[in-house]
Amino acid sequence: MSVQIYQNLNFKVYKAGSGFIIHNTKKSFKSGHTHVHKYDICMIMIKLISHKRLPKNRDKYFIESLIRISDDEEYIDKIKNTC
Repeated sequence: MSVQIYQNLNFKVYKAGSGFIIHNTKKSFKSGHTHVHKYDICMIMIKLISHKRLPKNRDKYFIESLIRISDDEEYIDKIKNTC
């Protein structure tokens, strides 16, 4: 079972088992969520998407997760073309 631990205008973060789930509330849960291990990573992802900044981390899962929870096509293209 998951418990919501954070919410802002566009995102909710849930504690689920030993990890966390980030959900973009502008997208369906099925296509707009991702799983991460640390709460700090949730906050970094939300901040990167909110400010439309490119990640320093080039980890494939991290990049795919950003793309999955973003609803901004320009930002998604920017990530795909840079990373």
